[in-house]
Amino acid sequence: MAEIDAKAKALSEARNRILQLQEQMTDRVLQMAAEVEKLMGIVPAKEARAFLKARCNLPAQELSTYVGFAMTLKGSEEVLQQARVSFPVMKSLVSADAETRTEILERMELGAQIDTKDVATIRRRLANAKLTVAESLAVRDRRLVAAALRKQTKLTMSRFRENLSAFVDDVRKLRNESPSVPDALRTRAGALFGEFGSLFGAEHGSLHGLKEGTPAYRVTRAHHALQRFRDDGFNNKFGFGLRDSDIGPTAIDALQAMTGRPPKVYGLVRLPKGLTELPPQRYHLRVLELCAGGGGMAIGLERAGFQPVGLIEIDKHAAATLRKNRPKWPVVEADVRNVDFTQYRGKVDLLAGGVPCTPYSTIGERKGKWDENDLFPEAIRAVKEARPSAFIFENVEGLLHAKHADHVAAVLQEFSKAGYETVIERINSRDYGVAQNRSRILLVGLRRDLSGSFRMPPKFPEMAIDMGQALRDLMGANGWSGAGKWVRKMGETTVDDGAGNLIRTGVLADTIRGYKGSGHKGEKARWLRNGVAYAPIAKSAPTDDEGRAEGFIPRLTNKMRARLQGFPDDWQFVGSIPSVADQIGNAVTPVVAQAVGLAMFTALRGTEFDMAAMLNLTGQAPGNQPRTRLEVPPLVPELIASDGRLEVVDL
Repeated sequence: MAEIDAKAKALSEARNRILQLQEQMTDRVLQMAAEVEKLMGIVPAKEARAFLKARCNLPAQELSTYVGFAMTLKGSEEVLQQARVSFPVMKSLVSADAETRTEILERMELGAQIDTKDVATIRRRLANAKLTVAESLAVRDRRLVAAALRKQTKLTMSRFRENLSAFVDDVRKLRNESPSVPDALRTRAGALFGEFGSLFGAEHGSLHGLKEGTPAYRVTRAHHALQRFRDDGFNNKFGFGLRDSDIGPTAIDALQAMTGRPPKVYGLVRLPKGLTELPPQRYHLRVLELCAGGGGMAIGLERAGFQPVGLIEIDKHAAATLRKNRPKWPVVEADVRNVDFTQYRGKVDLLAGGVPCTPYSTIGERKGKWDENDLFPEAIRAVKEARPSAFIFENVEGLLHAKHADHVAAVLQEFSKAGYETVIERINSRDYGVAQNRSRILLVGLRRDLSGSFRMPPKFPEMAIDMGQALRDLMGANGWSGAGKWVRKMGETTVDDGAGNLIRTGVLADTIRGYKGSGHKGEKARWLRNGVAYAPIAKSAPTDDEGRAEGFIPRLTNKMRARLQGFPDDWQFVGSIPSVADQIGNAVTPVVAQAVGLAMFTALRGTEFDMAAMLNLTGQAPGNQPRTRLEVPPLVPELIASDGRLEVVDL
């Protein structure tokens, strides 16, 4: 008896808890609907939708339910709350007709428990009740015929996709060998063209006016592509060429989208999974970089298999740094506002850049879109004009501050209009073997026909090294006898979360920033807690004479800052100490760019890398990272010119 009582008590308590949670969930759904309605009354509906999707991660299907609530269910909140309505039921009610909704709400008032199946059943019953017996039988017959037709269409579509897939595979094998379509493939294309017409219709007009990425656009593209294969009518119009060098997506890409399967990457399929080195150079991708700065992103993308077709940089010292280290790189010293990006159309797989962060930095004025340095409009223009397969833009976390929410939503909406699916991701340098706590935001976009193929690279937080390990050799370069003690302190210091919970052992550098004289007050305090003085920038490593001063705390040289930022030791910077500090602090950490670049290479080429091996996260000494295919000029530091010309500073 006691056992039965215990079981009954447990069931009763569980029921009470579940009912309470159901009430809370219904309450939250209703609150969400109220908030969305309130927002719709303040800003235009289109802008509100873009904001909710971009900044609140509200899925499109949920959004349509909340938006429709005000027009269909407003005034019924009390009944819905009493019935503990779930979101799926709410969604069904919003999409139902008025008569069905009325009956469901009446049933709820009487205490009935309603699920989505009940809504569908009542909806169907009410529709049938309006029919005569003969009409009802006719509806039944139509449903039976429709079911049979769906089954036959499914079989026909399956056979069509198999035949189309085989055709695409055979075309890919000859795409770089034949200037025209062989007769056998033309015959097959004609047969497929006939099947295509029976499935999708025989009449398809121009692509002009169709929104890229929509079903109508894809079907029309495939129709034209098959017709061109049948007629051997390629003249590079609409990008329906056969070769990789042709502008835009090719005819093969147009047909591949209709097969419903991932493309085979010919030439790479024999390579093993988990590659530990880059594929041959002929498979590398092309990148155009905006605001290239001192080369952090460029180095990383080079290591990830991207060859630059242009690196645009307005600062003369940073441009000189790029030329000094990579004489063959196509450096364009210009303001991005004055660049015509249409010249790169058809030549770019990836558009990348670290557009200025000052409009969004937490230590700046945070003017956002009102800041003259906000170059997101230019980034949008570059995407629209160059039409890359994908883009990556890096910025500070301040970009996601509520103050800039409308601007971010507008930017994402513009990318969407241009035909790209965009996601916002966070990434931190400390997760990739760098001794720096540097969190950044990435806007990653892919052309709609490629959307869903990108995955962020895995994190390796266990590979992070502390400042002592990273700077061991540089801190003791001038014989400072306290260097060893400083290194040990950096490695042994524990870091907690403020509540006493251990985060890690070993001090990471605070975010390396550009030259700002004495630095922000809070920033200076964080650096001092980490055992390093923020400013001024040291011209050389500490000596014993400096170390004997009371209260001595070492300062960082630009070479140390570059090491903490992940630049290779043989990378030479051009310019004065402040200029070099800006180039270092404003750069994307090379290994972060490499990690994201490898992930993008996978998305665009279908390869799979052993990410830890590719990023060299194997415990090798700092500054001695192996490099892939780099052309390194001799390390001969030049003297500083007295006439103000560009000079190479020996870090």
